[in-house]
Amino acid sequence: MALMTLQTCRGLPPDFVVLLSFLSGGVVLLMGLLRLGFLVELISPSVTSGFTSATAVIITVAQLKGLLGLSFMAESVTENVALIVERWRDVRLPDCLLSLLCCSTLLLLRKLKDVKVGPKRRKLKKTLWLVSIGRNALVVLAAATFAYCTHDPARPLLRLSGRVEAGLPQLRLPPLSAEVGNRTLGFVDMVRELGTGVLLLPLVMVLANIAIAKAFSEGGRVDAAQEMVTLGLCNMAGGLVRAMPTCGAFARSAVAHSSGVRTPAAGLYAGVITLLALQFLAQYFHFIPKACISSVLVCAVIFMVDWETALRLWRHDRRELAVVALTFGVGVWCSVELAVLCGALAGLAATHFALQRAPLHLHKVKCSWGEAVRARPTRALLYLNCARFAERLERATAAHRVALVDCGVLAMLDYPAAQALSKMIKKFQENNKLLIFYNASTDVIKKLDKVEGMDTRALLAHSVQAALDAVGPGPGPCPGVLGPAAAPGPCPGALGPAAAPGPGLGSGPEAAALLPRDAAGV
Repeated sequence: MALMTLQTCRGLPPDFVVLLSFLSGGVVLLMGLLRLGFLVELISPSVTSGFTSATAVIITVAQLKGLLGLSFMAESVTENVALIVERWRDVRLPDCLLSLLCCSTLLLLRKLKDVKVGPKRRKLKKTLWLVSIGRNALVVLAAATFAYCTHDPARPLLRLSGRVEAGLPQLRLPPLSAEVGNRTLGFVDMVRELGTGVLLLPLVMVLANIAIAKAFSEGGRVDAAQEMVTLGLCNMAGGLVRAMPTCGAFARSAVAHSSGVRTPAAGLYAGVITLLALQFLAQYFHFIPKACISSVLVCAVIFMVDWETALRLWRHDRRELAVVALTFGVGVWCSVELAVLCGALAGLAATHFALQRAPLHLHKVKCSWGEAVRARPTRALLYLNCARFAERLERATAAHRVALVDCGVLAMLDYPAAQALSKMIKKFQENNKLLIFYNASTDVIKKLDKVEGMDTRALLAHSVQAALDAVGPGPGPCPGVLGPAAAPGPCPGALGPAAAPGPGLGSGPEAAALLPRDAAGV
């Protein structure tokens, strides 16, 4: 978020950042009030996994300079690595030793809560648990105390954090005008200077926030609308105290999660403590070593690299693994915000591809007229796969005069698919073939009723025999044509609402067998 804010407001005064924060909050709040929570569905678990792993790698690489006692500005992973290699001779031994000590202590204390203690020693178990979840605060306090005791302004032993101005900011409206060079820009001109960032930043803010929420929800439900309202109000309130745009941060969330935070009450507690610290303790923040802060961040995020999901997808679903890899790659080499967008689009593309290639089960069915073909489409018939469905069914029924379509697992039917079915019915009628749709759900029946040429008499039948019986008497050895307005063809007794009586259809035993590969169109 900080990098996107920098790109949007590069070369502009700080007033533009404050206004961007307020406007972004307003846009996000409006999205929440309009209940645009469906955006959460755009973020699949694969996108969340790639986003989580990419952010963990980015944060770890960005904190290497703090662990090594280096000081430079970098905006990407490659730039960080290049500058570390370039300035390797400037690595400070005291900072490295402190980093090693802090990381070792944090990792050991992390396992302290898992130490097995007898059931009669509950106080000891509770003490170990408390020390374990409070390890970040304990390590920071110990490192700051050591830095304070050994501090020498002339020759500092460790690289310390920058000074923080004490006191609370004044509450006032965001700036509606700003001085840029020799010009005075009004509100409209300021918004024009911010450009698409006013809309893009809130969207990425929401996607990133929801992705972080899903990453730490551990399978729980995420109310996207609630997240939007809260995020919008926070940014609007931040604009009143000259804050920059913000959203949920992966590093802060990882630290909170690793410390045992489980409820939103932690946010209220952290906010109150932060305000009190700004008012009374800001002058002492200077003594917190950068190596200690970097150690806390690294030890919090290294466990968020999601190897398990990647290995599981490699064995079971490599298409989703490609979504994880794309999200991870874009996140590491470009930005995590862009990674969320690309991952969401890739997830939608993968879903569309899966629907387009939805399997069609084809079997032979024996009846009194000989062999028929039973087709069982899965999932949905949409514009993505309706042409493929029609092509495979026509190819499979080339040597058969009766085809039955089992709609038992068909959940969705859109308008292009209905048009394709209408054309397919017409083609079957022209070729004097029988096409029966059966075993449809109530919702699908409503859609099939509107298909031109559709005979609905067998839609409620739950078996092949029931479907054949529902259609009515057949024309004898020739199956005829199914349809309410079937035109007479080579077969004199076309099957339809006014079909001439004849021998019963499907009175013989029913049996199913898998079609040959050439007939099934596989």
